[in-house]
Amino acid sequence: MTNAVNIAQGGFRPTALLVMEHNVTGKKYFCKTTRIKRVHTYKGSGIHWKNHLKKHGNDINVGVLGFYIDQNRCVEKALSFSAENNIVESDLWLNHMAEDGLTGWPSGELNPKYGIPHPLKGKERPDMKGVLVGERNGMWGKPSAMRGVPKPKGVDSPLYGRKRPEGGGKKPHAVIRIDADGTETRYDSVADAARALGMSRSCIHTVCTGKRKSGAGYKWRYAND
Repeated sequence: MTNAVNIAQGGFRPTALLVMEHNVTGKKYFCKTTRIKRVHTYKGSGIHWKNHLKKHGNDINVGVLGFYIDQNRCVEKALSFSAENNIVESDLWLNHMAEDGLTGWPSGELNPKYGIPHPLKGKERPDMKGVLVGERNGMWGKPSAMRGVPKPKGVDSPLYGRKRPEGGGKKPHAVIRIDADGTETRYDSVADAARALGMSRSCIHTVCTGKRKSGAGYKWRYAND
């Protein structure tokens, strides 16, 4: 515990210890976060745990083991919980290492994987199987046929004069502005209304879709509603 405490000298931020459980697979993950305001939306950062979420989805339950403003108590609780639940060796937990409430995945010689070669070192990557790379590629050393050829612009461009196909693109929404006295004013599009009143288009859209009651002091609705 002493070594873990020394790592964080220089300032301890309020920390929450979290126990996460995947609602589909039942696997668990023990971690800490200093994002106190977003405790219940934090999903952890462990490699095994993140890969598990990627494969099985983010349907998890986040339980708070405790909030700590004292560094020593946080470290003591984190290490004791890690040991009691054997989170590194147990198949139920997806932790690489014991959680100490302070540090993340250690680097250099402190990393448990230090000195262990990557299993794919010297082997062909599975996702590159069959792909001809380097000198085996038939285009190796050959310049692109378009290298040095200027791209046509203006009237020389094959796209010059082309128009958007009929019906393509988004059609403008005509909107109705309703004043406090009930007077209605029609605009051909949300953009026209926004420019006329010096307001944002998103403000008008949110009122028309029912997400807000008013915008810039007016009520709004789509003309075709």
